[in-house]
Amino acid sequence: MPGITIEESCGNSPRTQFLSDFYVAFAERDEEAILSMLTDDVRLAIIGEETLDGRQSVVDSMDLFLDGVSTITVDNIITHGDMAAATGVITAESGETHAFCEVFKFEGHAKDAKIETIDSYVIETI
Repeated sequence: MPGITIEESCGNSPRTQFLSDFYVAFAERDEEAILSMLTDDVRLAIIGEETLDGRQSVVDSMDLFLDGVSTITVDNIITHGDMAAATGVITAESGETHAFCEVFKFEGHAKDAKIETIDSYVIETI
């Protein structure tokens, strides 16, 4: 299981806490928690690579995404309305690093709204 560090927030945004919990659940490969945070028809677009449709396909991809990952650092989580974005760095066991930005759309504005889409941009850092 990779280590995870998330920049501390002011605590005023339920959606920021939701995404912090999402990243922790993802790093811990907590399938039940992840499934509860996604709509049934969630779409995860890994830009330039592939698109996954449906919450089970997203959960099934966790092992592939986390294979060889040493640490995940989430530097920023920004939320507004039914949208949010997160940025950070993924460090592999080999020492290679990749920067990421993920843009989330929720199914509505309610505090308990689930994730409807994720656009994930990942680039290797030099």
